[in-house]
Amino acid sequence: MERNFSVILSELRKEKGLSQKEAAFKLGISQALLSHYEKGIRECGQSFLIKVADFYDVSCDYLLGRTTERNDIQAFAANLLSANKDFEPTSKTYIKAAMILRDAINDSEKLTGLRLDMVLATGIYRLLLIQAYTGNIPKNWAGRAYVDGKVICSPMYLNTIDAAAYNAFSSNLSKNPMPDEPVPEAIKTLVENVEDFIFDSISKDIPPMPIKYIK
Repeated sequence: MERNFSVILSELRKEKGLSQKEAAFKLGISQALLSHYEKGIRECGQSFLIKVADFYDVSCDYLLGRTTERNDIQAFAANLLSANKDFEPTSKTYIKAAMILRDAINDSEKLTGLRLDMVLATGIYRLLLIQAYTGNIPKNWAGRAYVDGKVICSPMYLNTIDAAAYNAFSSNLSKNPMPDEPVPEAIKTLVENVEDFIFDSISKDIPPMPIKYIK
């Protein structure tokens, strides 16, 4: 079946579990007009196309059948994963490494109870917290760690964050570990650079962060 606007419009409505009457009401048109759109009898205007895109959280290009990526984030992810230039560490390389890790674990279907989203999110939150503590970003971005104008950022709290991330990851360890295979370039670059940074930090004997607040 050709994937044009009428077909995609009908598919999206059914995925959302809506009847034509319900979808038409939410989109501000008559059921008869929506039926005509879904059957390809009539073509919609630009304003309705945008309204449908917002309602179903997809891009206009997806609605028109010009791409299989539903939204700009998916398109960005697809383009990012197709890129091969990961020999030097960049923000895109690290984002790509996280995406590869996510897909590798999710596709294995060997771990249950895994909260990989929380594993990744706690790492970002940890960085956010430290940056708020040092004053490099607004302190109130720290959420509940921002109390009475101060940012709580003690080693104990950072360890608690790390422990939560570990628990989200290790709730059910795999009994059938995957065999070795070629390392994706983004993963290799991330690991090498982080390891170099860690061991370089250890060799310089960097003191731990003091327990205090930023007022």
